[in-house]
Amino acid sequence: MTIRSPWLLALAGAAWACQAKPPDPQDPKPVAERAIHNTLNKSFQTKFKARLAAPQGDPIDYQGTSLRLAEGVLYIHYTATGGDLKNIVRVDAPAAAPKIWVWHETVGDWVTPEEIGSPGTGRGIQNPGEVLKTLSHHLEGARFLSPGVVEIPYSGEVLEKIMKDQARAGAFDWKESKAVIELHVDAEGRLKKLVCRADLKSADAEIKGSVKYSSEVEVETYSPEREMKFLDDARKAIPLTGDIRKAIDSALKENK
Repeated sequence: MTIRSPWLLALAGAAWACQAKPPDPQDPKPVAERAIHNTLNKSFQTKFKARLAAPQGDPIDYQGTSLRLAEGVLYIHYTATGGDLKNIVRVDAPAAAPKIWVWHETVGDWVTPEEIGSPGTGRGIQNPGEVLKTLSHHLEGARFLSPGVVEIPYSGEVLEKIMKDQARAGAFDWKESKAVIELHVDAEGRLKKLVCRADLKSADAEIKGSVKYSSEVEVETYSPEREMKFLDDARKAIPLTGDIRKAIDSALKENK
């Protein structure tokens, strides 16, 4: 059972219909909508940590960074318990299927998710923009925990939509799963931090109890560098191939 994303269940929101007046600060739903809209229209860099704890066995901890360029380029780097290290580049262009590359340490080259048997890599819960759009109609039950902090509950059916490829792997009983998200909004009406707590019911009848997932994603800056520098296990720079750079340049140009 593998969950690879710091953004797991950690983003919720909706597209904000452009209006002249600001949202009612006493109503949590439009405050959350405005924060998500402001975030989607920006480039931002995050740092994150997450933990996945099954009823049996040791927990798995993740930590890393991500860089999302509003024009359609996403970089992800993380490490996990056991020495797992992933470097990922995803490129989206209008009217085209996304292109995704994963650095393969053993072969020393960039490969596709399908080539390493991980079709969900860089998709669904690993893509903050994609998660925001998926959740755009699921703000029911939002409430203020404190000024600027909105709590939103999510049912298993919504979680299944977020998980996408990983949900199809059949690891969880989604009808018996649930999550709660805390959306922290900064003074400029953007996301500052997202905290998630989830109880995921395993689809394996032999596993008693629920899998506990928690994550914290903090936006470090809304004015990030235009590229993430990747390093291998030996701390040497991992160069992007010509094909990757060409796709990035094309996406940035088309999405202007």
